[in-house]
Amino acid sequence: MDFGSMLDDSLAYARDGVWERWSRWVLLIVSMIIFPLILGYMVRIYRGVKPAPEPEGWWNLFIDGLKLLVVQIIYFLPVILLIILAFVPMIAAFLNAGILSENFSTMSDAQSEQWFENHPEIFASLGIMIVLLLIAFVLAIIITFFSYLGVVRFARTGSIREAFNFTAILAHVGRIGWINYIIALIAITIIGYIFGTVMNFFSLIPVAGIFIELLLMGILYVPFLLFSARFATLVYDAGEEVPGQVLDPSTTAGTGA
Repeated sequence: MDFGSMLDDSLAYARDGVWERWSRWVLLIVSMIIFPLILGYMVRIYRGVKPAPEPEGWWNLFIDGLKLLVVQIIYFLPVILLIILAFVPMIAAFLNAGILSENFSTMSDAQSEQWFENHPEIFASLGIMIVLLLIAFVLAIIITFFSYLGVVRFARTGSIREAFNFTAILAHVGRIGWINYIIALIAITIIGYIFGTVMNFFSLIPVAGIFIELLLMGILYVPFLLFSARFATLVYDAGEEVPGQVLDPSTTAGTGA
């Protein structure tokens, strides 16, 4: 897998998709507000359309976006529920300790420490929360391993059910190469982290920083989405069946949603 070529292709795809195509750029920015539209646009990219398509057929975009949203929610619902569950013991412990009736602003540091020492259940609940959050983190990594190809598989087959065909996804990873696939996931994660960090940097500027950040996010997030969707498409295509291969029976399932 030539990661350099894939990154160059994805960058060129994003650049050519919006640069000097101002009306398309603006429409895609607006589509982020009605977010199923931008998700539907990503579905078209996942299908391998090149160059970047025009944002048209808005109803179809909206429906495809809703389906993709359903896929993403189903994938990450366990993580969301686990994170919520992690905070329940902590909140319950604080409430049972009567934190709402305490005024910590009038307490000295020694009194605050004494209050916590008198309620050891808070530290026990903190331990439970940390353990559950760690489990949620590990689960999120596992889910991302499947969902990264799952969303593209949904776009290619038109079937929500096929987004969760784990047998077919694992077979696809095998054709890509496990090491190649893991490197691809790490690469896009690092790129996403760098992008987010750069955007958040502007929020540190007093007063105007938040407005600068929102402006840049509105302008730059669209090409970033095009880049990331194209990269995912190329990763998926690296594991596509080639003529003469014996197809995995699980990949020929029906395409109905």
